[in-house]
Amino acid sequence: MDRGTEREASTEGRKFKRAISPRALALYGLGTVVGAGIYVVIGKIIGMSGALAPVAFLIAAIAAGLTALSYTELSIRIPESGGSAAYVSAGFDSRLLTAIAGWAIVATGITSAATVTTGVVGYSKVFVTIPEQAAILGLVTSLTLIAAIGIRQTSLFMALTTIAGVFGLVWVIGHAWNDLHHYPSLVREAWSEERGRISSIIIPAGFLAFYAYIGFEDLVTLSEEAQDQPSAMPRAIWFTLIVSLLLYLVVSVAAVSTLSPERLAASVAPLVDVVREKGASGYILGGVSLLMIINGAMAHIVMVPRVLHDLANHRRSAPTWLARVNTGTGTPVLATTLAGAAVAGLALFFPTETLAGWTSFILLGVFMAANLSLVVIKLRAKERLPEFAVPLPVPIAGATVSLGLIVGEIIL
Repeated sequence: MDRGTEREASTEGRKFKRAISPRALALYGLGTVVGAGIYVVIGKIIGMSGALAPVAFLIAAIAAGLTALSYTELSIRIPESGGSAAYVSAGFDSRLLTAIAGWAIVATGITSAATVTTGVVGYSKVFVTIPEQAAILGLVTSLTLIAAIGIRQTSLFMALTTIAGVFGLVWVIGHAWNDLHHYPSLVREAWSEERGRISSIIIPAGFLAFYAYIGFEDLVTLSEEAQDQPSAMPRAIWFTLIVSLLLYLVVSVAAVSTLSPERLAASVAPLVDVVREKGASGYILGGVSLLMIINGAMAHIVMVPRVLHDLANHRRSAPTWLARVNTGTGTPVLATTLAGAAVAGLALFFPTETLAGWTSFILLGVFMAANLSLVVIKLRAKERLPEFAVPLPVPIAGATVSLGLIVGEIIL
């Protein structure tokens, strides 16, 4: 056997299968964005901005869209499972920076999944009482098994929960439909009363709304498993952002037209309170909310092992056994198991609230680094332009917005 054949054989067990169809990819992406966040944070956003909440969602969509544009081009230039870590590597050619970016994404994914898992346990008490430790272990084990069995099964699970989540938002809109005619007068009243301090209202609400659009950084880690990736990935990213924006705009209008900002801000389940106000049972939407929280945990448990795979397979920044892909399931089973164990351990034994508070700063730092990587790649002017390319000011603006959000959060 010659060296080329040996090299091919040694890497055969590290390759993913192209198992995700373009439609499944789009639904997966929508599920990573339209997750538990909108079901919870919309009350806080409306509490900050009142009837002007749709403006906050629109501004946040523009801010997130800049980085999403950069990620769209980067996903075509560098279609690898490492996502942000692969982009930093391509831009700066620094093993240290790449390792920092990769392990930062791994840390945020594990911490976020642990935080979401504890949220699932708390929310499930509305329906049934289960010992907390048993609930955490059962949930994380189940999600890890689904993630390890195969990406087709995982994408089907995500697709079903995403459809349920979108149905829940449409359910809210349908129940509040007859109140939407109140909204124009609410906007005029808010504008006349708050004209002198619009920026102090909208900007903090926009900061919070920004996180309702995060998820495309998880989506791009499926680049090595997506069918027709060069065209499917950009369509999935933009389908995700456009559909989520439209849903957020209409749902925020529906919510503020039905309940006062004060009631929505004080509620732990604001959209459930909206449908209850209209005489409907809150159990259906409560169940949907629970599914979307589980959806969020699953997205992180899927993302983490793919970044670990990339760090081990391409970046020499993790043990090579983490790059092993099971030939039967087509997934990195060992890395997935490790990710699940880390999530369970964090959820069981550590107060995740403080750690979770840092995830947004770390993630914004990664966004800034990925945007700057695209700036460097473009300035080299040697690489052939991909099928989708953005003007140079876009990644510059994306990096600036990410830095601005970091500074803004520190100040506010």
